[in-house]
Amino acid sequence: MSTAVIRDIDEVLTTTRAVRNRMDFDRPVSRAVVEECLRLAQQAPMGSNLEDWRIVAVDDPALKGKLAELYTEVWYQTVEGPLASGEAATTTRLSPSVRPDPVAQARQARILKAVKYLVDHLEEVPVLVVLCSTKPIPEHPVGGTASGYYGSIFPFAWSFQLALRSRGLGSVMATALAHKARKVQAALGLPDDWRPVTLLPVAYTKGLEFRPAARADLSEVAFWNGHTERAAR
Repeated sequence: MSTAVIRDIDEVLTTTRAVRNRMDFDRPVSRAVVEECLRLAQQAPMGSNLEDWRIVAVDDPALKGKLAELYTEVWYQTVEGPLASGEAATTTRLSPSVRPDPVAQARQARILKAVKYLVDHLEEVPVLVVLCSTKPIPEHPVGGTASGYYGSIFPFAWSFQLALRSRGLGSVMATALAHKARKVQAALGLPDDWRPVTLLPVAYTKGLEFRPAARADLSEVAFWNGHTERAAR
């Protein structure tokens, strides 16, 4: 097992960020380090105690190019196009203009710029990891089998991202690629029951210094025994 470059678990937990601009496209990422982090992620909780995840790591340039094309389509269809036309739901969710103050507006503008940067450079990322689920797709987004479906793959994804961070690599959960799940299956030649849920681009980061992100005070979002007794400030 390789030596972790960040050993403090609290630092790993508070500084694992969505990395886009600071990915080092020129530094190779070995299969060994990716597989090591995947093995660590296998210890994540799983629904029904079944390893229904399937992982496809992609380092072939031609296949990365196909995934990049699909991700570009998603960007124009779900972000740039709807924002340009003023589509209400997308504007409310993503537009900097509707954020409550100049600081929040500037932050959202930076995020959109970073996402577009990744869209434009996705095929240059050393490794693209596609996480799939073999569980039946839930009929409803909440309740029923939905908790087990998403409750397996996303703990795996986050554990993988934490393991990457501890070893000096960065990633981002690019769930938008699920809009093209069938085309991703076709591009990678996957079985029908390997359903892509999210994409995780993987690269070494330019520098290791990442700060905790700005978050609401805990008392604004956490409560005891109902919704009236707030957590301590």
